[in-house]
Amino acid sequence: MTCTRTITTLNAGFTQAQLSAALQTAFANAGFSSLFDSFTSGTDLCLVYAFTTDATKTYGITYIRIRITTGFVIYQQPYGSWNTSTHTGTGTGTGTEINYGTLVNTVNVIFNSLTNGNEARLVCVNQGSTFLLLGAITPSILRGSWDLNSYTASFIPNTNTLTSIIGTIFNQYYSISTSTSMINTLLGAGSALLAGANIVDLQRDILTGVPLLNNTNGGFLGQLSSDFAICASNGSTRYDVIVPTGTSQQYLVIVPGSGGIAVRIN
Repeated sequence: MTCTRTITTLNAGFTQAQLSAALQTAFANAGFSSLFDSFTSGTDLCLVYAFTTDATKTYGITYIRIRITTGFVIYQQPYGSWNTSTHTGTGTGTGTEINYGTLVNTVNVIFNSLTNGNEARLVCVNQGSTFLLLGAITPSILRGSWDLNSYTASFIPNTNTLTSIIGTIFNQYYSISTSTSMINTLLGAGSALLAGANIVDLQRDILTGVPLLNNTNGGFLGQLSSDFAICASNGSTRYDVIVPTGTSQQYLVIVPGSGGIAVRIN
């Protein structure tokens, strides 16, 4: 299935609580049907969502904690389990809480929520030139030995450019001495070899079925569906639409540039 896109706006002059509420709306639009937990930690507001792959498995659910500071800094961190009584979870490792950036309350915030169901649940946050990429991805194909009784299946963007994704310590390649072992790269993302239009037909190439490779040379993690693409989008603008040659398909560019990222919306 293709990705559904929903756009919402938070007007300037917002408070921390209003930003939290706007994020809840955006995450609901991105396919997170309900808030799993919410609480205050010091002065930070925290939201927790569950991304279920197979609830019958030990680690068939990945939990995503979002932390919003009074200064409008937004963080995400993945967990393998979550206790709503103590507001704590397990499975985090060094470097797994990602700082996506800082917003200001003097400018409107635009949220683009994208979901294709069980694979992509993403929230693109725009404020002027500031861009934050929140949410999570569960690869449509995981290597055959990726047992959900041992490993979590969902990953959050490791950067706002989505060149890589990061998961929990419940990870086939996890090494306690190497935090990068929890990071997996989208093959071709950010590549200068896929920049502008193809020299043959002057069309922007779209490469689907993106493989995911472990950052510590561990091997192959899995593969994304044809709803994700690495694209030749250097010189394009975020949310431009690329139509692959000979098709009526439409890919929405969410990370422009050489080896950019696009999702299929039609």
